[in-house]
Amino acid sequence: MAAALVSFILGQLATITFETAWQELKLVIGVEEEVRKLQSNFEAIQEVVEDAEVKQVVDKSVKRWIDKLKDVAYDMEDVLDEWTTALSKLKTDEAESASVPKKKVRLSLLPFNLGGQVVRGYDISDKIRRINVELDEIAKEKDRYHFARSEIAQPRRLERTTAYVDVSEIKGRNDVRDNIVSKLTSDEGSIQTVSIIGMCGIGKTALAQLVVNHVKGRNSFDDVVWVCVSDFFDQIKIAREILEGLGCGSSRDLISLQGLLDNIAEKVRDRKVFIVFDDVWTEREADWEALRAALQHCKHGIRILVTTRKESVVKVIRSSHVFRLELLSDEICWEILKSKAYFGRGESERRDLEDVGMRIAKKCKGLALAAKELGSLLRQKRRRVEWERVLNSGFWELEIAEEYIFRPLLLSYYDLPSTIRRCLLYCAIFPKDYVMGKDELIVHWKMQGFLNSVDDDSEMELKGEEYFEYLADRSLFQDLERDDYGNIFVGKMHDLVHDCLLFMTKDEIVTKEVDAKETWNLDLVSKRARHSSIKISQPNSFPICINGVEKLRTLITIGESYDVTSEGLKKLFSEAKCLRLLDFQLPRIRKVSEEIQVPEEIGNLIHLRYLTFLSYQSLELPESVCDLRNLEYLNIVNCSELPKEMEKLINLKYLYTRDCNRLSHYPKGIGRLTSLQRLDRIIARVDCNHTKDFSVGDFQNLDLLRGDLWLELEGNWINIEEVERAKLHKKIHLMELRVVFRSNNAGHEMKDNFIKALNPRPNFHIHFF
Repeated sequence: MAAALVSFILGQLATITFETAWQELKLVIGVEEEVRKLQSNFEAIQEVVEDAEVKQVVDKSVKRWIDKLKDVAYDMEDVLDEWTTALSKLKTDEAESASVPKKKVRLSLLPFNLGGQVVRGYDISDKIRRINVELDEIAKEKDRYHFARSEIAQPRRLERTTAYVDVSEIKGRNDVRDNIVSKLTSDEGSIQTVSIIGMCGIGKTALAQLVVNHVKGRNSFDDVVWVCVSDFFDQIKIAREILEGLGCGSSRDLISLQGLLDNIAEKVRDRKVFIVFDDVWTEREADWEALRAALQHCKHGIRILVTTRKESVVKVIRSSHVFRLELLSDEICWEILKSKAYFGRGESERRDLEDVGMRIAKKCKGLALAAKELGSLLRQKRRRVEWERVLNSGFWELEIAEEYIFRPLLLSYYDLPSTIRRCLLYCAIFPKDYVMGKDELIVHWKMQGFLNSVDDDSEMELKGEEYFEYLADRSLFQDLERDDYGNIFVGKMHDLVHDCLLFMTKDEIVTKEVDAKETWNLDLVSKRARHSSIKISQPNSFPICINGVEKLRTLITIGESYDVTSEGLKKLFSEAKCLRLLDFQLPRIRKVSEEIQVPEEIGNLIHLRYLTFLSYQSLELPESVCDLRNLEYLNIVNCSELPKEMEKLINLKYLYTRDCNRLSHYPKGIGRLTSLQRLDRIIARVDCNHTKDFSVGDFQNLDLLRGDLWLELEGNWINIEEVERAKLHKKIHLMELRVVFRSNNAGHEMKDNFIKALNPRPNFHIHFF
């Protein structure tokens, strides 16, 4: 996450340096030099931060250095956001603009009222100086660690695998073993490639070892070769291992790839050969081409078995058959676990531990690696209370997790580009077994600034889809569901992956589950929390007080039966001024007749991009919501009236109000939100251009609207000029209108007049309800 964050800050600094407004800020003495120092320090850190992120796993002092770097980078991002927000307000607020004298005034000296904060240029510059002092220390401190520069590739630190295994320890895979052996021993084609794919720890290597053992026992092949490919794909090294496996002795005297491949082609010509490539990562087809060509000289056909975590590898190596490993059952996990844990125990002791052991096996969620390592851990614990402690701990809390369980998973993590790592780590904020909608997750990534490598919003969505598919391809998401076109739309994260992400983020992402019935407080002071989710699973109260929220960027609440007080919300909005994403599910246990009033203090959240209020009671939003100049996403349920000055939300792209049945009209200012892309429902006057209420013609400038729209028309007749003013033909991304006439007088004539005046483009769908 640190690498992507540093890169993003450098991009922001480079952009803002050339803006006219930033030139004004330079008038504050010394700021230009401070900005240059910031850039220089961040650039120096960027060269080594990739290596630091890898080393933080094994070196706690490096982890502390990374944490300090992230804190400073987050603070700098907030300062830049504060400044650009102030400039945006100055440009768009007509009242403030009118109060500025016509003569040139230094922007650096102007006051801006943002969320109750008076901000001046010299306030910004003072914050930059303080951040630079901290960053300067961090930049100097990096030299003591002797980090490698980013262009120096990091080797994969993974144990080498072999074909030898105690087959009695491999359980639950005999059926798939027999199926794979059947494919390998068939007479199809000159080269048959079978692939085993699955997430880390599911048992791919063990299954391949089981297949090799079975094949050797049947004497199906003249030669069986095992090649561990887990390091970076080295064609010469792999060719040498194949030759040694074919019984050619040492091939160290051969130094060219051509010479090695000539020997392989000659050696396999008259023999029946089976080769296993274990733990393949490369996605470059060119890496395989020369080797494949050499193996085609075999007259009897080559059989290849590949194990990998990546779907893309399967395509590159042209697999004839693909076996996607299923998770093991809880019963099989228990068999693996107890074979380790019960060693050296008497019968009575085994009976005493069996019930807790079986529950621990369920924690493995079908992963052989977890069952094996937990079994080894439990073998050292003699007392039942120690087993129960393991049962009640998350994987990330166990002493074996870092060394034996997470280390293989971290290979998948570090194989990701730094921009995608940041997106993956963020997923730790959701509870275990949470069904993540692809579109929902992409919006979260956008609002957090994780997709800002492109400027165009539609390009951001495409980038988000690419990232989601990239993670799914590497088996980091599971239980994927696809639409009729084969596109993934939802997925889950395995508990082990989730725990590994919690381990990586530790205090940065804080998740809390509450099931007690008393009022409670949440303390984040000692946590360095930037993102937090609170799951309330039984009737309870939202924390009356959350301490340490000053740096919090994300707050998600999950639960259907809890209460919240105005005092609690007021305190939260007054203190958590760095919030960028607030997803709040308001209570359902109040009386239906009561109305929930959101405090005016929500206007303090000047950084806020994403706001969701899901309420089971009538909800009232204050006018101060319109001060949220950075707000891009607003989703509300049961809101009785929208704020009147909606036109101030100049960056709003998503407005969801479909479940606001109490809304009787929409403010006219929505028609000025030219950034709006998604609007699921709106009520519009169709009989006139109303002075306050939204009218059909107010669609005129909303040319970025996409998808479909539920349109409720108010009025007893059709004003043709007003409908024509909507210029529907310019909304090229809007696909469908679902129209309801709220008037009882609506008939075929009104519908026909509406369609005629609307003049929709061909293939545009309009449905009347």
